[in-house]
Amino acid sequence: EFYRAAYQRAVSGEPAARSYYDVYLGDDALTYVREPCVEEEARGSIFVDMIPEDRKDLPGGHGSRNPAFRFEKPPVLFEGKCIAVFSLPDHPISGVSTGQRRATKHGWVVEIPASR
Repeated sequence: EFYRAAYQRAVSGEPAARSYYDVYLGDDALTYVREPCVEEEARGSIFVDMIPEDRKDLPGGHGSRNPAFRFEKPPVLFEGKCIAVFSLPDHPISGVSTGQRRATKHGWVVEIPASR
């Protein structure tokens, strides 16, 4: 039910980026949708680097060498669709770098400016 609701919310708007997955930037989440999708296409974790507007929001504050929060998870296959949902942090972000590394095919990466 969670993924069905996330799918409905996401596809009601335009994607922020299109690649192997359509990437939707909502108020509280990034949602990735591939439709139609089969199990083989769902292989490989999606990664997202969320870049904070203020480096003080990073673990370790200004001294951090990594300019982003990094998250990874595999997409979920349901009803002939692949979907992944990443919650956005409470603090403002200035951008997102996201994509997928795939063992059998070329991966993909997109950059999304964000002001929230």
